[in-house]
Amino acid sequence: MENKEGSKKLKAASFSIYVNIFLIILKLIVSIMTNSLAILAELFHSLFDMLASVFAYLGIKKAEEPADKTHHFGHEKVENISSLAQTLLIVITSIFIIYEAIKRIYHPQKIETGYLGIIVMLITIAVDFFISKYLHKASSDHGSVALEADAYHFTTDLWGAISVLVGLFFVYMGFPIFDSIAAIIVALIMLYISYKLGMKAMHALTDGCPDDLIMEKISHTIKNTKGVLSFHKLRVRHAGSKLLVNMDIQVDKKMTIKKAHDVSHRVKERLKKEIRQIKDVTIHIEPEE
Repeated sequence: MENKEGSKKLKAASFSIYVNIFLIILKLIVSIMTNSLAILAELFHSLFDMLASVFAYLGIKKAEEPADKTHHFGHEKVENISSLAQTLLIVITSIFIIYEAIKRIYHPQKIETGYLGIIVMLITIAVDFFISKYLHKASSDHGSVALEADAYHFTTDLWGAISVLVGLFFVYMGFPIFDSIAAIIVALIMLYISYKLGMKAMHALTDGCPDDLIMEKISHTIKNTKGVLSFHKLRVRHAGSKLLVNMDIQVDKKMTIKKAHDVSHRVKERLKKEIRQIKDVTIHIEPEE
């Protein structure tokens, strides 16, 4: 089941790489023809999006490798590292775009306007909309933080393309400064998304726990498992797209070791069945106080 899910995640990551290559070629041609900084910003955005998609693919591939003698808990956190690397790429791109935009505001350059730039941006908006929806669904279905980061790249590209389209319209109306303003808007959107993704990746890499909804679901499942009288010391941490769970449960003090062991297995099986992100559960059994 895990191998099948991993294969689907890799397929989604591969698809995003191909889409980015298509967008890069399209934007490169138009940026050369128009000399538009906004379109150039979008070109760099797509270029780093492609690198991010490659990171996502490699991260997912490595994360799917089983545990070995050097990584007893598996390689899932590589997905979080991949997500963080994608975030850093967005930040670098954004700073470069803002720098170039401010420079052009003080030293304007001629921009060739026309239908070509507008057509390319409309194509970009359509492609970004559908691929971001596809990747968001894939990341949700398979619990992949790397695919989620990749989906957000296309979301920023979508909003960036809309900003560029508006900027090109004002350039066409005789206000070339709006090309630089549109580029800055693209960069600011990218920085905002990179902040959100970076915080999420750091939360996982520093063993942060999942949100309250998941914690409540885990607690509810434990409490409603036959044989469990109470539980405490519940600890949950992220490992890539998976969760690792630790807890102490209390059982009837007259219960045999065999029966207590069966209870712990029941808890583990129910948790893994009801919350698919859970990879492993470690349970310490205690007698009722």
